[in-house]
Amino acid sequence: MSVELSSSNSFEQLKRIESSKIFQGAVIAIIILSALTIGAKTYDLPPLLEQAITVLDNAITLFFLIEILFRFAACPAKRRFLMDGWNLFDTLVVIGSLIPLDNSEAVLLGRLLRVFRVLRL
Repeated sequence: MSVELSSSNSFEQLKRIESSKIFQGAVIAIIILSALTIGAKTYDLPPLLEQAITVLDNAITLFFLIEILFRFAACPAKRRFLMDGWNLFDTLVVIGSLIPLDNSEAVLLGRLLRVFRVLRL
């Protein structure tokens, strides 16, 4: 019984963090940063700046991977997680971002569409 109580407590804590204004604000800030890095890639940049943006872009992708895993952990009905359109969209964008396709236009478009998540948040 104490294990059950402990896991329920952990779930509630994850849910509280996920719905907090600080967490949501951090996600919004990273979404905007992601859009800016994608926009910066459309310019002819010096090699050093281009490398820095690539590293930043990889860090952003890692952040979103961790965020998806966190939201999945905070979801009470794991089997229904991908039934939510936003969760499915976010998961597909993150998976697409993890596959090295040399900046495939479809993945870039998906990453830009992530900006619409700001409206949901």
